[in-house]
Amino acid sequence: MSSHIYDRPEEIDITNTGDSLALIARQIKKGSEVLELGVATGYFSRYLSQVLGCQVDGVELDAVMAREAKPWCRRLLVADLDKIRLADHFSPAAYDAVICADVLEHLAGPEDVLEQLKGLLKPGGLVVMSIPNIAYAGQVLSLMAGEFEYRSEGILDRTHRRFYTRQSLLKMIDEAGYDLLGVEPVHLPLQQSEFFEKLDHLVLPLAGYLLSRADADAYQYVLAARPRT
Repeated sequence: MSSHIYDRPEEIDITNTGDSLALIARQIKKGSEVLELGVATGYFSRYLSQVLGCQVDGVELDAVMAREAKPWCRRLLVADLDKIRLADHFSPAAYDAVICADVLEHLAGPEDVLEQLKGLLKPGGLVVMSIPNIAYAGQVLSLMAGEFEYRSEGILDRTHRRFYTRQSLLKMIDEAGYDLLGVEPVHLPLQQSEFFEKLDHLVLPLAGYLLSRADADAYQYVLAARPRT
């Protein structure tokens, strides 16, 4: 998690359905109390604070990035989410929303973190998350070619510890005791992905089959969920 930095636009356009942060931003009400896990350099914390008028607390593993993010957070904890108990650092029933943008897949125990978040949310509060789709057509094609190549970023970011399809992601949310409020795919054409070079080796019938699958070009999913009562 500390070595991965996603490229993000300087300004977030909430009409952009191809940007996971834009889809997450739509779920956050103005003036909310927000806990952001994995704030990185604070690009989204700044949007939440300056544009939406939210009070933002955060957690970040990388101390260097945390220093950049600190101006946009009311409180910022430098810590490993796999090694702390959030209730030891943040007040119970304090947040309208918890944001996990490209975070849970980096953890050894995402289910444990989801369980901890229940006690930090106000009644009616929600968790909003984005997670890569391991069943993305480009990744499937790479596997069919016998390759499983870790990279500095993307679906096979070398710091990813967990991998999800839509089905396994929804199963995790359900088993963690959450009701799903909505799921939105973030579509990315293969030509714009890290797998673009595979297209030259893809025979047309196979290409047609892969791209006809549901969510074949879903690079990520954005989900909102609420603890089950």
